[in-house]
Amino acid sequence: MKPEGAASNPAVDPTTDPAGSPQAASLQALRQRAEALAQERAGGMPENLEVLAPEVARRALHELRVHQIELEMQNEELRRTQEELEVSRERYFDLYDLAPVGYFTLSEPGLILEANLTAARMLGVARATLVTQPLSRFVLREDQDLYYLHRKALLETGAPQGWELRMVKKDAPPFWVRVAASTASGAGGAPVCRAVVSDITQSKRAEQLVQTHSAELQEFAYALTHDLQEPLRMVVNFNQLLAQEYPGKLGEAGEKYIAYSVEGALRIEGLLKGLLNYLEIAEEDSEPLSPTDCNHALSETLLSLRTAIQQSGATVTSDPLPTVDAKEAMLIQIFQNLVGNSIKYRGEAAPAIHISAIRIAEGWLFSVRDNGIGIDPADAEFVFGMFKRLHQKETPGTGIGLALCRKMVERHGGRIWVESEVGRGATFKFTLPAEGTA
Repeated sequence: MKPEGAASNPAVDPTTDPAGSPQAASLQALRQRAEALAQERAGGMPENLEVLAPEVARRALHELRVHQIELEMQNEELRRTQEELEVSRERYFDLYDLAPVGYFTLSEPGLILEANLTAARMLGVARATLVTQPLSRFVLREDQDLYYLHRKALLETGAPQGWELRMVKKDAPPFWVRVAASTASGAGGAPVCRAVVSDITQSKRAEQLVQTHSAELQEFAYALTHDLQEPLRMVVNFNQLLAQEYPGKLGEAGEKYIAYSVEGALRIEGLLKGLLNYLEIAEEDSEPLSPTDCNHALSETLLSLRTAIQQSGATVTSDPLPTVDAKEAMLIQIFQNLVGNSIKYRGEAAPAIHISAIRIAEGWLFSVRDNGIGIDPADAEFVFGMFKRLHQKETPGTGIGLALCRKMVERHGGRIWVESEVGRGATFKFTLPAEGTA
């Protein structure tokens, strides 16, 4: 007969587990420890349990039950741990092998130590054949130097590297990828490179398509605006000749129509010139900026606006202005448009315009302040749009000036905005890089 409380526990029976499983080994070790403890404790007990006092027997039985429960709990914990490991393996498979990007682990010489399934599919080879091969084997020959330069910089500095290059795939054209690489410690502490490779072929094609279409549209717009100017001049000239040849003979209505025709043609011509300027700025090359004295640029601006300043009775003052990294011709155009607008949109008092600049973290902050009619804050962004005008009938203009200013300021890496209230004047502000920071 089995002693009371000594019933077998299937959950902890090592005979039901595979001999080589981690769980079986753990249970076996636990069983050995339990047997050793039982033998140790049995040494202090008489062979005949019947001579034990009832209290001692109860304590022994209680301890056996406690050990049995402990074993059951440990066995359950082992089963739960095993289940969690299985879930972790599945999650690892999903996150690593089935990721939408290729993962590579490279040795210091650049040999592939590990790669996920996506990387293998990306290169069109079996994953097993990638190991020990140099990643450079799959880089397009024309981009090999770029790959080696970034890998060298990564190993020498330890700073993460990111770059774009083309890779090759068997029986397929080269494709564009974005590489993000960093260093880490591998097995045994040896340095390794972790690289994430993203296929950007589609985005590259879309980018090239957009650039091609943009260039074509810009060329078409340039040709259209340029070629339309000559017919418009003919319209203006012939209408003016008509008015001169038949003075007083066309009647009041005829002369009015001729005046409207000339005015409309001149307005279109002004719009075309403004559009040409905008297109020329948009296609400016990326030549480096040079130190430009803003005081000289403002002097040139006031000289070109001398007639408008005299006729309006405007007063233009300025603080000492800095030297900035800029294209002087563009800076003069910015000042011309902003000062010219302050004169154009003046109030009842004579225009008073002041130009100043202060040093800020991003370079220089310029302000062009006036005492004109002002702008509703709700229209502060609207006025910088192409062909956007708030006073179309009252004041002549093309609606391109402020759009040109924004384009030129942004070409210098700055930003432009306006602070104003209706009837309280306006202050146009823009930033430019300080000398030596562009």
